[in-house]
Amino acid sequence: MKPLLSAILAIALLAWPSARAAAPDPANSPAPGTPAPSPDDPVVAQGNGFVIRRSAMDQVLATAKAEDPKGQLPPDADVHVINQLIEIQLVLQKATDAEKADGQKNAAERIAAIAKSLGATEFDHRLQVTRMTAADLQLMLSQEMTAQASLTRQLGIQATDADAKKFFDDHPGAFDQPATAHVRELLLLTTSDFSTSAAPPLPAATIQAKHQQILDLYKRVQAGEDFAALAKQYNEDPISKETGGELYFLKDQMGFGDLAFSMKPNQVSDVLTDEDGYRIFKLIEIIPPRKGDFAALDDRLKAMLIGKQKRTLAPAYLNQLQQAANVQILDADLKAKVAAAEAQAAENAKAQAAYLARQAAAAANTPPASPPKS
Repeated sequence: MKPLLSAILAIALLAWPSARAAAPDPANSPAPGTPAPSPDDPVVAQGNGFVIRRSAMDQVLATAKAEDPKGQLPPDADVHVINQLIEIQLVLQKATDAEKADGQKNAAERIAAIAKSLGATEFDHRLQVTRMTAADLQLMLSQEMTAQASLTRQLGIQATDADAKKFFDDHPGAFDQPATAHVRELLLLTTSDFSTSAAPPLPAATIQAKHQQILDLYKRVQAGEDFAALAKQYNEDPISKETGGELYFLKDQMGFGDLAFSMKPNQVSDVLTDEDGYRIFKLIEIIPPRKGDFAALDDRLKAMLIGKQKRTLAPAYLNQLQQAANVQILDADLKAKVAAAEAQAAENAKAQAAYLARQAAAAANTPPASPPKS
């Protein structure tokens, strides 16, 4: 089960989503019989103990669409979404009370971190844009975090410190940190939507006023005023506003990495213009490259190893849960697309197995290399 929903929710909240990802109605229980579908919000899938309505799918798809720079989704996006909404509900049914409590706690911490990074005003505004309340977000994140943790337990997966250390030692240099530029920025937006290049610009008079404002701020910085204080007051980048404009760039990072590495500590850039607006940077420091520290990576490595095992073991297990729960796709078009996707996946697996068999046979029939002539 891929962590689709939490990724969409957390990242999209930081990058301006247009719709919320709704979990199925937690109060429904279709047995015996299915709840009467609303004409405006029909049930598209059901299983023993849960239903999933059209609104749940539409909201996840709309949020994912908002994440794409071109506002597009792959043709099979709805298949992935319905499958994962179903999987979350199936796994939740076997979650323990302790796992549910941890899921609620972890979701609350995640939401608090997002709210802190955005600032309270911006966070509330984005919830309003998505027609989502903080309670909606808490429910959705807690359900998926609970499902992810519970699935790990249900599959009997674990990763020890020794497992993580072995992986770390087997991949020397893979976890080293490259040099990083630590900067402050001061951005004045000239677009109506920071998250997409397709958003219309602000009115010309507003843009002209902001251009004059950034020039005035640049003069104040050059005159010795505190850059962090000015960024805290005027910076309109929601990601960095609450931290006084702090950002980090790698040298080859698209955007401003090369510029940051060309500067000296405490140097201020010229006024820069791009599709977002007008901005200036101040280099705080260049953080030198660092060797990977296993102690700092231990938990992340264990999570990665668990994820790898989960990807291997989960499909068969989730298929068993679906069969036991008598999962049905009720929407005819969606049912056909799911069936076609499953048939294609089976065909791909068959072709892959045949390819690997041919490779193995070829290797077995290859004569050993002749020894070099003296």
